Amino acid sequence: MTARKDGKTWTADFYENGRSGRRIRKKGFPTKSAALRYEQDFFASLSSTGRPLDDRLADLVNLWHELHGCTLKDAKYRLSRTLAIAERLGNPLASSFDSLAWARYRQARLSEVSPHTVNHEQRYLSAVFSELVRLGAWTGKNPIEGIRQIKTDQVELSFLELPQIDRLLEECRRSTNNHTYPVALLCLATGARWEEAESLQRSAVFGGKVHYHRTKNRQSRAVPIPAELERFVLEVGMPGTGRLFMSCRSAFRGAYQRCGFDTPGQLTHILRHTFASHYMMGGGDILALQRILGHGDIKMTMRYAHLSPEHLESALRFSPLAQCGHAVVTS
Repeated sequence: MTARKDGKTWTADFYENGRSGRRIRKKGFPTKSAALRYEQDFFASLSSTGRPLDDRLADLVNLWHELHGCTLKDAKYRLSRTLAIAERLGNPLASSFDSLAWARYRQARLSEVSPHTVNHEQRYLSAVFSELVRLGAWTGKNPIEGIRQIKTDQVELSFLELPQIDRLLEECRRSTNNHTYPVALLCLATGARWEEAESLQRSAVFGGKVHYHRTKNRQSRAVPIPAELERFVLEVGMPGTGRLFMSCRSAFRGAYQRCGFDTPGQLTHILRHTFASHYMMGGGDILALQRILGHGDIKMTMRYAHLSPEHLESALRFSPLAQCGHAVVTS
């Protein structure tokens, strides 16, 4: 083992496989023992995983995808997003990437995107390290697991008012794609994601319910629908035992644009928000809504709780203004 002092810091300087192998030099260690420990960790990683500590960040992202990421519902999207993060970071040596490097990246990134997006990127990259550690494919630590995410304001979710719903459904009904209308109806009747309703199998609509399988969180659920809606979707859907509807997202986009609604960043998902919002405004139960929407975490559903007519209603009775009996003077 070789560690030499360069000014005020120490450098680890050794060969991967004897003098005939690749020479490894890493600078900037505060102590001699830290430089020697790096060499030990390097060979420990090489021995246990077959991968040296000088893998680039993108190498780890690809390894994560190969061993775990490929099993996710959004595998291709997650891979491309996480590789893009590695590229923006300059694809550093994974062993040299640390919390300070991420903090600097995050600060620069905030001038381009929202804090919400940066938090997503942090979760994606952190998941790479955490999963590889669990799998024994990375002997180092997760360098960003201790970094707190940026606190963000709760986003106000847009939803359509009842007259807007009627207008949108009429535009969907006029669409040249005759499956746009029934898919939109199912989303508004059951709170389904567009992909869930659009990709339904004919066999999933029976007994007065729509049975959603292969959902985002992999949990199946069955949501009741009116008998007339069940008859209609089976009547206009494709015959046979396979898929019920053809792809109609682009047709819905056209219908939505013709309505001219001002809902930035919203398209098909606004139907899900609209269902949940009107469900709560009508006095629906928050726990039942969680099951209807298929949320794995009640926190996701609680975003709609404030729309309940009884939400924080006790403030009317128990505020100090109410208890002191003061009459508001209006003139």
